[in-house]
Amino acid sequence: MKSLCLFAAIVFLSWTPSVSSYSDLDALYSDFVVMLKQDDEQKLKDYCFAITPDSSTVAWMKKHNFNYRGIPNELEAKGFSVTAIGEHYYKRVRPFKEKLQRNGQLDNLEYLGREREGDELVNEELDIRGTETFILLRSGSDTIRCKLGEMFRVNGKWKSFTDPKLGW
Repeated sequence: MKSLCLFAAIVFLSWTPSVSSYSDLDALYSDFVVMLKQDDEQKLKDYCFAITPDSSTVAWMKKHNFNYRGIPNELEAKGFSVTAIGEHYYKRVRPFKEKLQRNGQLDNLEYLGREREGDELVNEELDIRGTETFILLRSGSDTIRCKLGEMFRVNGKWKSFTDPKLGW
């Protein structure tokens, strides 16, 4: 039994997500469709974790005294783990994928682009940029609008700080 636990610990410690953080917003948006189409649910979950604040995002925000939407101040005050953000985001995306599957829209789903190009300077001193645009997806003759949340480039990586609005 001890060897099984040791093996599990080694596997867990050596596991790295299949998706890294995004410094390119268009890559983040186009990968949304790629990850929705994956048969391996772990890849979709990894994507959700990659585009939401993680421990390095929180550490950077604390170091620079930057707080947004309760991160990191309320997160810590309420005793939540930063992993709860990625879990919550995944729980919002998973039903959207299931709906696309039920409607026969997932297989030919494609990313068309942003509804509004560009981003805005949110904090000049910290070089934080942001956008809250919808992205456009197509499946057959259907156009599907999705907002992956309020996206901010914090410490050079794009992260979503709010819930997604999917399938509008």
